[in-house]
Amino acid sequence: MGDISTKATKKVSGPTWDTLRPKFDEIVESLLSVAPSVHADLVTIYIKFTLSAEPISRVYAVMWVKSSKRCVVGLALPEEDLPDALEPAPKGMVYKGLTGYFSVEPSDAVPASLTDWAERAYQFVVSQQEAKDV
Repeated sequence: MGDISTKATKKVSGPTWDTLRPKFDEIVESLLSVAPSVHADLVTIYIKFTLSAEPISRVYAVMWVKSSKRCVVGLALPEEDLPDALEPAPKGMVYKGLTGYFSVEPSDAVPASLTDWAERAYQFVVSQQEAKDV
């Protein structure tokens, strides 16, 4: 399992996050479970999930943590094979390479397919990187 930066976990550590934090933790665990080399780091209002902790590492997922009312997750999946449950990017939450999005509020369940989607996004970005390196 990969790791998450201290500043990312600190972002959601306040009492206003108490109702959403269990969902946040579940999402993070799914996104980091894809490989031991993956890394998550806070960049202003979103957390980037990258193939490694290297500064130029490619992004396979992003989670917006702008407020404690909702987390929005974007995944880098092949556009021709997007799960029906994923949607286009919400306004103001576009990130290059991400194609499918979902949001979670405190009363929502984390999508049961998230672990599968995370694995597919990770593998898709790895294959893009390998193709680029050839």
